[in-house]
Amino acid sequence: MFDTFKAQFKLQWRQYLVASLASYGSLCTGMSMGWTSPVLPMLRGPGSPLPAPPTLAQESWVGSLLVLGGLLGPLITVPLSKYVGRRWIIIGTNLPLLLGWLLAGVATSLPTLYAARIMWGCATGMMFATVPIYIGEIAEDKIRGALSALFLLFINVGFLLAYAIGPFTSYWGLTAAGGILSLFYLPCTWFIPETPFYLVWKGHHDEALQVLHQLRGKPKDAVQPELDGLKAMVAREFKVEPRIQDLWATRGNVKALGICVFLAMLLQLSGIDVLLFYMEELLVKVGSSMTASDGTILMGCVQVITSCITPLVVDRLGRKLLMWTTSLGLTIFLFLIGVYAVLDTHFKVDVTSVTFIPLVCLVFYMILFTLGVGPVPWILVAEMFPVRSKCLASGICSFMCWLAGFIWTRFFRDVAASYGIYTAFWILAVCCGIGFVFSATLLPETKGKTFDEIQEMLNKTKEPKPVPV
Repeated sequence: MFDTFKAQFKLQWRQYLVASLASYGSLCTGMSMGWTSPVLPMLRGPGSPLPAPPTLAQESWVGSLLVLGGLLGPLITVPLSKYVGRRWIIIGTNLPLLLGWLLAGVATSLPTLYAARIMWGCATGMMFATVPIYIGEIAEDKIRGALSALFLLFINVGFLLAYAIGPFTSYWGLTAAGGILSLFYLPCTWFIPETPFYLVWKGHHDEALQVLHQLRGKPKDAVQPELDGLKAMVAREFKVEPRIQDLWATRGNVKALGICVFLAMLLQLSGIDVLLFYMEELLVKVGSSMTASDGTILMGCVQVITSCITPLVVDRLGRKLLMWTTSLGLTIFLFLIGVYAVLDTHFKVDVTSVTFIPLVCLVFYMILFTLGVGPVPWILVAEMFPVRSKCLASGICSFMCWLAGFIWTRFFRDVAASYGIYTAFWILAVCCGIGFVFSATLLPETKGKTFDEIQEMLNKTKEPKPVPV
């Protein structure tokens, strides 16, 4: 068994390396997303770059504008993807990413901070709409899920860095650390190749063969059948230019779009951005026994460790099993946090002996989200659509994901302030419960299937029952 694993890794390590280089930018955006958790308390203190402490509404805008900026990503990537390719779009995310860190570093007013958050959101939206597609097009079918999970792993490493650096440095120290890490993204993206699919689509067959040779670690004649398959697929799928109407041209496309849009929105409606952006504040509100800064570092460590496990299980357990089990788990643990909060804050029950419950529930929340609800929607976006409509579908799913995220991150704190933190957590639990029912009943399994097999499965209609004579 070890010899088999060793032989497989010898052939596949190049794909892991390229997927990691493409995903490194998500580490930088993960750090920008987690930046608010340690920074919001700093903005209220003497080390703030602002002339006055921000109000609750202004802090909510600082948190949510990154998600609003994410809406710009698909609007940029979808029109450009067929002209410049996946590689150049990924390289282009460096511009808003670095501009965001620069604006945050020189900020002395809220509008400048708002602009920085929008730039970070734009970069994040571009990555979410492009990197999963890129990885899906360079990966072999049997490791496509594992490679796609690397994207979330790097995001979680970025969150951990923000949580770990923030409590021990100043506003400018944390911002400078994020900017320096982001500078390395340009050389990382410069060395990634264009995807074989895009090169075949543009007629660069020799270059596509060379890329397949490098990615697979096999002689050119050994990867020639894969290139021939790509040529046949492009000839079949791209007789005419892709159009928005393609997304509802077949039963399978409509089904795939409905599934992926719902799951992308569920990813946000499960409350992940709320928890990550306001982690320190929430740990204080729900009465955790651990200090807020220590709790956020623990959460970051849990995310990173679980993200390392995700690539190992996503292609073994399958997408459907991971989605319905993790959605069910999120429902239970979010409901328990709400119960704890209502007993503590509304009914004034003495909970000093069980103050560990919120932290334990949040730990399990992070584990389950990172295993299923977080990575699976983006894996499915890269798997469930025909190649001619994949970029359009990815852009729509990403747009709806960020729209749901903006609404929830902007108004979560208002709901908590008006109706109690327990009500906000119960709303999250209901959303995850709906996701559980949807995943258990309507989500098809795509594990180990080729793109053609997935399309056949989605377009398959039930055989009509014979009418008795």
